Amino acid sequence: MAKYKVAVATSDGKTVDSHFGHVQSFLIFDVDEDSGKFEDIEERDVRAACSGGECGGTQSAREETAGCGGHNGAGEGGSPMDEIAKALSDVDYVLVAKIGPHAIRALAKYKVTAYDIVLPIDEAIAKINEYRIKIKERKNRK
Repeated sequence: MAKYKVAVATSDGKTVDSHFGHVQSFLIFDVDEDSGKFEDIEERDVRAACSGGECGGTQSAREETAGCGGHNGAGEGGSPMDEIAKALSDVDYVLVAKIGPHAIRALAKYKVTAYDIVLPIDEAIAKINEYRIKIKERKNRK
């Protein structure tokens, strides 16, 4: 039985609807790839990287033009985006309503794939599971 973890940015526990940089906690789900069934295993608190128009506190003008997470969001360590990515390093996928390139790179450093998708959580996880099954089938054909 193959299992994987999905972190979801949600404000109501039902819908993927939160921006990666604004979220203060993620719901973590264990998903059974064979059946597609999933269970909520924990709520993981993080420090929101973006607040009040700024991302992670004081930024230089160069960082502000780089978007949420600023220049260090690419995973140089210590940035708010990198801290969130590290906190999610044990999951396989992160589902959010919106995510920027710096956060995507910070997550990729830990081999975590991010998807921006606004759907009910059950539908979003079903889409991830369908994708995983298709990839597995393609690999098995080779």
